[in-house]
Amino acid sequence: MDMQKNIRVNREHKDSLFRFMFSDKKALLSLYNAVNDSDYTDKELLEIYTMEDFVYMGMKNDVSFLIDWNLNLFEHQSTYNPNMPLRGFMYMVSSFKKYVELNRLDLYSSKRIRIPVPRYFVFYNGKRPMEDEILLRLTDQMEGTDAAEKSCTEFTAHMVNINEGHSPKMMERYPMLYEYSIFVGEIRKNTEAGMMLVDAIDTAVDECIKRRVLADILRSNRAEVTDMLLKEYDEAFHIASEKEISFEEGRQMERMNTEKERQRAEAEKERADEMELKNKILIARLRGETAEKIAENLGVDVDQVQKVLNNI
Repeated sequence: MDMQKNIRVNREHKDSLFRFMFSDKKALLSLYNAVNDSDYTDKELLEIYTMEDFVYMGMKNDVSFLIDWNLNLFEHQSTYNPNMPLRGFMYMVSSFKKYVELNRLDLYSSKRIRIPVPRYFVFYNGKRPMEDEILLRLTDQMEGTDAAEKSCTEFTAHMVNINEGHSPKMMERYPMLYEYSIFVGEIRKNTEAGMMLVDAIDTAVDECIKRRVLADILRSNRAEVTDMLLKEYDEAFHIASEKEISFEEGRQMERMNTEKERQRAEAEKERADEMELKNKILIARLRGETAEKIAENLGVDVDQVQKVLNNI
């Protein structure tokens, strides 16, 4: 891709690979088009709002930009995080503060000021199974009943699964995102095969260059990309991975416990039904009914009735 050749590393801050890839306006505009099913071509329409002083978990925020009255925040996450709405909300507040300052807007004016629409997309490629797209809402994190009705605000994180085999329409519209998912998938496959992280990255780079996946970026910026990934997939990554594994193990244990509970409930129901049947047989016998008549009335076998009567 031509846009891959224009991307260069900014060594002044700790980048994530995602932020690095989409720091180029042309690449970012293409991603916006893929998300919105739009066809903008003029990259100068983009106004970058990413703030260098907004740091989370040791990493700079990914990308924030304004276009066509939409204030967009694009994030990448390699682990599932249900708290993204709150994180995005806090970041968006900072973005609006920057917007107000840059445009010298008077919040105390009697005239209503116009503001862009906040839109928050999280591109997810973690191990936890997820649908192609889900919506996480800020009110889901709020304590108390009827939070959605009572809250004076709502903020939504639109999470998109960019693992291989997911979100095909978006991937087709923007192959660079698809190639990114393949590259990350190669690294994950290598680490799961037991490779050390640096070897897993190096092997993935070789494989993707050979397959022409992000080839221009990886060939031109190999050392820098490797350094970024080593920082990005450091101890925090492994801790997060262990959390996901523990989460899945917990779900399996929960499923096992649920199955045991279901079996226990079924056994209790069988015992209750058996006791009820015995009572009905006993009452019918006391009325003078024969075993054949009892079986006919209760819809059971005569042998079953006779067995109960023999045990009385």
